[in-house]
Amino acid sequence: MLLLATVALAGFVSALGAPHSIITGGGRIVNGTDAAPGQYPFIASLQYRGKHTCGSSVVNECYIVTASHCVDGREPVDLTVLAGTAVLGHGGVRHAAQLITMHPGYNPDAMYENDIALVKLSSPITFNDQAQPVALPNQLEPTKGGTLATVIGWGFPYTDGGVMEKLQHVNITVYDDEKCQSIHSLEVHDTNICAGVPEGGKGQCSGDSGGPLIAGGHQVGIVSWSVKPCTVAPYPGVYTEVAHYVDWIRENSKDAC
Repeated sequence: MLLLATVALAGFVSALGAPHSIITGGGRIVNGTDAAPGQYPFIASLQYRGKHTCGSSVVNECYIVTASHCVDGREPVDLTVLAGTAVLGHGGVRHAAQLITMHPGYNPDAMYENDIALVKLSSPITFNDQAQPVALPNQLEPTKGGTLATVIGWGFPYTDGGVMEKLQHVNITVYDDEKCQSIHSLEVHDTNICAGVPEGGKGQCSGDSGGPLIAGGHQVGIVSWSVKPCTVAPYPGVYTEVAHYVDWIRENSKDAC
């Protein structure tokens, strides 16, 4: 998938597809399979000048939630949101962006701390069987290590691949915080959640940034960063943990569009 903050094994950090990224290009879900139409009606494609750049999730008729690194340095006039389809080139409704709200604590220089943002749309999404709001967890509701989760997106299937036309999904496992921290030997914040598989080969890639990690019917994570090449063992992907931000999301997505 296209936009994803990435840590290269050589030692540099960037956000794949982010405006300031060192690495360009994108990615899709690695070793994913095609999602059925309407299976994830809350998913939306965040597009920069008409091309998919990040995933996002529908919060309500007028707002989507994504990663801050997906919108950092960009203007609403250059962004659109395609909602209501699992196929980028077919169906759905495109909405112009009206306002970008990045978390005030977002810090890309501190391993993408608080990597979450809201985009307000210029026209409301009409809900139907292909377009629905995502279910959020309760504020500070924990997701235990070992929980089965699903990551979803249109990103590349492998490093330096291309954007997928059809939405992809793959099942992975949530890691407990201590295990994730010890594997990465990098600063993984309390507001992050990690997921992957020990053997590697499944999970997020470039262009998946901003997209959802689903567990127990709720969005528990937002794709943030990972080690390159995509899904290399033993490193799990790192996500913004949504449960830390539910109150912030609700407070900043009240206005009508």
